[in-house]
Amino acid sequence: MDNYPENDLALSVLSKGEFHILKHMGDAVLVTAREGTVVYANDACCPIMGLPAHSLIGQKLGEIEADSLTLRAMANRTEVVNVRKYIDSLKRAVICSVLLLPGAEDFSCAVTIMNLVHREAGEGDLQARQRFVESYLDAGIARGADLPAPFDKLVGTSSPFKAALYMAYKASRADFSVLVTGESGVGKELLVRAIHDSSNRGGHQFVSINCAAIPGTLIESELFGYASGSFTGGRKEGKKGLFDLADKGTLFFDEVADFELNTQAKILRVLEEGEFRRVGDQKCIPVDTRILSATNRDLARMMIEGKFREDLYYRLNTMTIHVPPLRERGGDIELLAQHFLGLLCRDYGREAKFSPETMDIFFAHPWPGNARELRSVVSYALNMTDSDRIQPCDLPHYLLVSDGRAELDRRIPLSADALQNSRRDFVYRDVMDAFEKDLIEAILKRYPTRTRAMEALGLSRRAFYLKLKKHSIS
Repeated sequence: MDNYPENDLALSVLSKGEFHILKHMGDAVLVTAREGTVVYANDACCPIMGLPAHSLIGQKLGEIEADSLTLRAMANRTEVVNVRKYIDSLKRAVICSVLLLPGAEDFSCAVTIMNLVHREAGEGDLQARQRFVESYLDAGIARGADLPAPFDKLVGTSSPFKAALYMAYKASRADFSVLVTGESGVGKELLVRAIHDSSNRGGHQFVSINCAAIPGTLIESELFGYASGSFTGGRKEGKKGLFDLADKGTLFFDEVADFELNTQAKILRVLEEGEFRRVGDQKCIPVDTRILSATNRDLARMMIEGKFREDLYYRLNTMTIHVPPLRERGGDIELLAQHFLGLLCRDYGREAKFSPETMDIFFAHPWPGNARELRSVVSYALNMTDSDRIQPCDLPHYLLVSDGRAELDRRIPLSADALQNSRRDFVYRDVMDAFEKDLIEAILKRYPTRTRAMEALGLSRRAFYLKLKKHSIS
């Protein structure tokens, strides 16, 4: 280890392992002792702090930066993750994370990680920087941090999912805007609801709006309400909007990317000024609400393309929490399947379990609809089975085709040369015949009579028996 003077100061609040990691990071890193003294800074801090790294050591952070996010985080005992902060001297924004070590309740120092925001970087670059922060958050879980009860509905033990939960827990202890990203069906709304219920706004209203479900002509009156006599067909006494209802509570914008640009401008005004006007009224109404948003689209890319306002993007995106898709969560597939089966068996007064073959199909399927699709499949299978053991034949037919993908890979020629040397119709006829045989056998196992089986397949009696003969199915 280098014998620079700052090492002694840094090692007074950091372990050797922590110092070794921070010293070799490419991001700007500033370590501040509990009393506010800077004990470590790397060279990447220079363009952001405006001073050489060595000159920062030993100074009071409050004298260097009056409005310090680090000092506020320490005063509030609240960690900060991926907060955007505008630096006047640079005329640029930076992404800051402040981590309190070893923990927020009894910390000895604050580690501030900073990066300049590049407009052309896009969301992928942000996620790359975020991975280091998530490793710290995951370590917080390993230290035994218990999540509040509202998070119990979110089932999963995989590392990326636990990191998302821990970030959400950190967000629930603050009061800034949060953007939750992830594919459709991953449980974004459940995560958002857990943030609200665990926050100091949990005793107030949680108001949700699906931005894609309301026509653009009605969205303004839904958000802001309208005054008496504003338009034909409206209530005589007028109507309160969602901002009214969410006062002191939380307003959730689901599918926020579907807001039209003119609506985005009006929402931005409310967030900046803390007040709004109802349609047809000039009176300004103060409002105190927290905004949580979710989307399955790339807002950073939409911002670059001019489809989403940059200023609103930064307002909504103080912290980003990415919920990983089910296919990236490994053993969570079985854990969730068992969880859903337990809930449904309780609701239906049934008892059932999955066969090993069924679970193999679950692991082979890519789950494009994520947890929502898995719950639907489990519900279908439980209602279709006549026993207490769910077999592959009880699953939706498209999952049986999905299970045959490995067989499909074996039947397709390994190279273009092999394909040219094979029969011209090989790929279509031979592979489709194999799937047809598998489908007929699955239907015959599921239905008690051949008459029911041919009805399910939509085949005439003659066509059905010809196919049985073709595939040598007895």
